[in-house]
Amino acid sequence: MPAPTHRAVFGARVRELRVGHGWSQEDFAHRANLDRTYVSGIERGRRNPTLDIIQRLAQTLDVPATDLFAEHA
Repeated sequence: MPAPTHRAVFGARVRELRVGHGWSQEDFAHRANLDRTYVSGIERGRRNPTLDIIQRLAQTLDVPATDLFAEHA
């Protein structure tokens, strides 16, 4: 079953920002105090993170939470 589009877009944005920092999924997960497999699920659009997790991702990436929802080419 394919990931819902909004989760896939969100995950792609998280991946884009993570890669921009030069972090592996493992590095990012450690910095965010999350499991690497959970981060992978978010990036693949398979996970539906809570508002608390979204805020933690944004803080770790040093961006406003709203930036995680921005679609970038």
